[in-house]
Amino acid sequence: MTSRIRDDVTGRVTYRDATVADAAALAAIGARTFTAAFGHLYSPANLAIFLRNHTADHWAAALAGDARARLAEAGGVAVGYARIGPLTFDVERQGRAGIQLYQLYVDPPWHGTGVAAALLDWAGQAARADRADDLWLSVFVDNPRARAFYRRRGFVEIMPYTFMVGDHADDDIICRLALDGSV
Repeated sequence: MTSRIRDDVTGRVTYRDATVADAAALAAIGARTFTAAFGHLYSPANLAIFLRNHTADHWAAALAGDARARLAEAGGVAVGYARIGPLTFDVERQGRAGIQLYQLYVDPPWHGTGVAAALLDWAGQAARADRADDLWLSVFVDNPRARAFYRRRGFVEIMPYTFMVGDHADDDIICRLALDGSV
């Protein structure tokens, strides 16, 4: 994509906090982006089990609870989102509190346009507003593009993590971003 087109594309993207009313849109983009990126790695049965976490009902319950999400839209259509919430990883905390980035998904046509960076910026700002010292995430070991992106944004790879998709165990890496700028 040329920079002129990229500038035009990113100029059309709007960002807003997701609400329970966005549950169906979040479910659709979550399932679509995960399947596009990783669907070929899993049996149909394991993929179906995993996608149960991307239903409108699941999203509505999460947003009514302690999850927060930021939605990126172009022309009223969801093109990406980030979801944060309480830290669930079994890690040694570096500070007072941590926030977990559960998902940062962007539709493939929007890769490289700044959408992911804007969503990650929101996650960091929201975590800081919650007085968290760290932002945590896990990333698939065989996703070099995402690993490089997070590394460029200041995340440090901490430890291996097993991410389950149905009964299929993926090798992930837990990463930490010190929100105060320390490592």
